[in-house]
Amino acid sequence: MTFSAALHAQPKALIFLEALVLVLVIGILDSVGGWDVSMFLFYALPILLVVWFCDRRSAILCALICGVVWFWAKKENHPYATSPAYLWATFNRLAYFLFVAIGGAAMKNEREENRARMEALTRARDLEQEIVRVSEHEQMRIGQDLHDGLCQTLVAIDCAAACLKADLEARSLPEADAAAVLQKLLKGAVLEARGLARGIFPVQMDAQGLPTALEELVATTNRSRQLVATLELDGDVGVHDPQVAMHLYRIAQQALSNVLTHAHASQVTVRLSRQGDWLTMSVTDDGCGFLQTESLPRGMGLRTMRYRARLISGELAVETDPSRGTQIRCLLPLPDASHA
Repeated sequence: MTFSAALHAQPKALIFLEALVLVLVIGILDSVGGWDVSMFLFYALPILLVVWFCDRRSAILCALICGVVWFWAKKENHPYATSPAYLWATFNRLAYFLFVAIGGAAMKNEREENRARMEALTRARDLEQEIVRVSEHEQMRIGQDLHDGLCQTLVAIDCAAACLKADLEARSLPEADAAAVLQKLLKGAVLEARGLARGIFPVQMDAQGLPTALEELVATTNRSRQLVATLELDGDVGVHDPQVAMHLYRIAQQALSNVLTHAHASQVTVRLSRQGDWLTMSVTDDGCGFLQTESLPRGMGLRTMRYRARLISGELAVETDPSRGTQIRCLLPLPDASHA
């Protein structure tokens, strides 16, 4: 146990008594040393002791006691010719002691407020990270349930529809056409359900999960036929931390959604690259861009991307020009995020 911890473990009344003993010791030494050898500055030690481990009121009381002890210690050997002059000198020393007590208490309060503020920020950050983690976990569970439950059920119904179609065609019944339409709809439902499952939790728990998920995301964007999307991979871009990979994927997903909704672009490029100890992911389009005064930079999508970047110790930068399009770039250190 450290000295500070030992004092914190003691009752405040005991600490105050220990400070008074220290005041008396300093007073005795001050009296023995005479006027030429002053212990004046050392009275601040017991005052600060009380400030730090007790409260402001006790510190002020200790300062007053220090003034009385100094008056007693120097009463017989002071050089002042009159009593009022010595009383004025005592008042000056007392003012110094009170300044130490009040100023020290103010510094202690400020330190405690800063510590409480930092603890609150840390708790808020931990809570936010836990909310995101639970949200991603629930999305993973829902995605797995969709894939293992609904998708398999739809596949089974599709097989049944295929058998029904074949049986109706063998009997040359006109209902075979309706069965064929039903089977086609079921195949579309299976593809849609699998797409939903991959969209909810697309990043697998391995290093190559992020590049694979980005490939699927780009392919899905191309199927919309609103623009041409490409993916560029440069270097060893595997991400070992699944939470980091998920946040990067969500940033790219949101950026592509913004392009489809606002950019009026014809081309967009998703690029994942490694340069030394840094991993960079960028989404660049050739759309209309936006002015910094517009509402888009303050939108929920960009705030969410910046928040996700902060969670993985990354930096999100937005470069835009109304005549050249927009680039959203996330930069993060590999040792803290991805490479083992």
